Amino acid sequence: MQIMLAKTAGFCMGVKRAMDIVLDASSNKEKGILYTYGPLIHNPQVIEMLETKNVKVLTDLSEISSGTVVIRTHGITPAERKRIKEKGFTINDATCPLVMKVQSIIKRHAVKECYTIIVGDEHHAEVKGLLGFANEKGIVVRSTEEVKRLPPMDNVCIVAQTTMNRKRFREITDRIKERYPDCEIVDTICDATDKRQKEAQSLAKKVDAMIVVGGRNSANTKRLAEISESTGTPTFLIETEEELDGDSLHGFGILGITAGASTPNWMIKRVFDKVESLKRERKSRLIRYAIGLGEFLIKSNIYVAIGAAFLSYASCKLQGIYPDPLLMLIAALYIFSMYILNSFTDQEVIRLNEPGKTEFLKKNRGVLISLAVLSAVISIFISVKLGLIPFLLLLFSSILGIFYSIKIIPENPSRPHGFRRLKDIPASKDLFVALAWTMVTVLIPHFSTEERVSFFATLTTFLFVFSLVYIRSVLFDIRDIQGDKIIGRETIPIFIGKENTKIFLVVLAGLSATGLLISRNMGWTSSLSHFMLLSILYTCGYLYLYHKRTISQGLSCEAVVDGKFILVGGIAFVWSAMS
Repeated sequence: MQIMLAKTAGFCMGVKRAMDIVLDASSNKEKGILYTYGPLIHNPQVIEMLETKNVKVLTDLSEISSGTVVIRTHGITPAERKRIKEKGFTINDATCPLVMKVQSIIKRHAVKECYTIIVGDEHHAEVKGLLGFANEKGIVVRSTEEVKRLPPMDNVCIVAQTTMNRKRFREITDRIKERYPDCEIVDTICDATDKRQKEAQSLAKKVDAMIVVGGRNSANTKRLAEISESTGTPTFLIETEEELDGDSLHGFGILGITAGASTPNWMIKRVFDKVESLKRERKSRLIRYAIGLGEFLIKSNIYVAIGAAFLSYASCKLQGIYPDPLLMLIAALYIFSMYILNSFTDQEVIRLNEPGKTEFLKKNRGVLISLAVLSAVISIFISVKLGLIPFLLLLFSSILGIFYSIKIIPENPSRPHGFRRLKDIPASKDLFVALAWTMVTVLIPHFSTEERVSFFATLTTFLFVFSLVYIRSVLFDIRDIQGDKIIGRETIPIFIGKENTKIFLVVLAGLSATGLLISRNMGWTSSLSHFMLLSILYTCGYLYLYHKRTISQGLSCEAVVDGKFILVGGIAFVWSAMS
């Protein structure tokens, strides 16, 4: 069973903007409960999640007497907005910018006494809101048959519900134009929606079955399912991964997955993981065992710990230090223990960003915590034998890692938004993670050896390792941007945007390569620096694959990204054997 994931799956711009507005507003606890005037978006799982953030759905203004009311993405009528203002509520407008544009078009034509024909679903919240701008001269048409029943009209303007299918829109407007030759047609369909629908249609033709993820009350999600079904491809419209089972998908070789504009990434991840597990059940016993072993190594963080050991070996070779196995063991034990412990102190992050790991961590909680604590103790014990400075560096790194997600500063009522833990510092996670890795893989080896080590060799190695780890950490931030936004974590992608972050990472990789070249040319490091350029090339390769969404989901993404550390160690080993 092969899986093909649509590139357009996930939140659209309007929905993302609405979520950002609500999450930013909900973070201000002084405002109390936040209300959305109707469901913010048509996805029950997101609405349920927002309720945990003290965001309630409001259907009747008489239910409350004060507070902040968020206008949802679909918009509302001018009369409804006026009523909200008259009652004294604070309005936070999350109407989709494109919907606002359609509203202004209708309003402008209404002033000129024009009739507006809205091509769409009269029961949809967006269309109901648009009708309010037409000054009782608005008519909704959803099919070519309804065009025949339109009354005689002069000065006709035609717009579309933003999530309308463009092909159907053209079919209907062609009929309308036959009746009203002088009508003005304005294509107000969202380009992103059109692109999503075209991709769904194209993908459906390439696969044996399609899975459409999204709320059943979402018009654009149902339309995706309809488009997929129109190609003759068996289509499953689901809200959660629990609706999938092996029997219903049995016999399909290639599965396509797409999602509605209001479907969050974590729901898509869960569906992807479920299909992956069903896919594994169809493999031979040997292959199932191999895949299961790989998943275990990644979920348990043993895989990344092995990568740390390989990186420590490469760091020693790059600095010209003998790679003592104890140094590699310290790196592996430290990374394993810190990643496990932070998984349990930051469970909400794992639940949203890495749903596939949640059940594994829950099931093996006792064993994993015990192993993590034991690993931390052993690594510190070993560091004592290496000297005072290595011991202090590891102790400091351990304290930093353990307390990163723990609230160490008491809450101050006068400063409700003050920093209470290290993770509250904006964009701090990636820096702390990269620093921790460099301490155990670069600085501890540097200070544990009696050999004479060039300062510039250590500096070059430090920057090289730091950039490799930092790029890894920030890339996962791009992947987890929706979950981070929900839990309030401020990361680089949230600050500067996903696309700018991708450019930043490529530039950082280039700077790292430049540093290696300069170091070798200056004689600070050996020819190994040139060989390490292969790891930079590998880094750029997986950044490209991620950009193309080839490795954007599932454990395969972590396997490829963290495989870089093993590659670095392998390059150093081969170079050493050849020297």
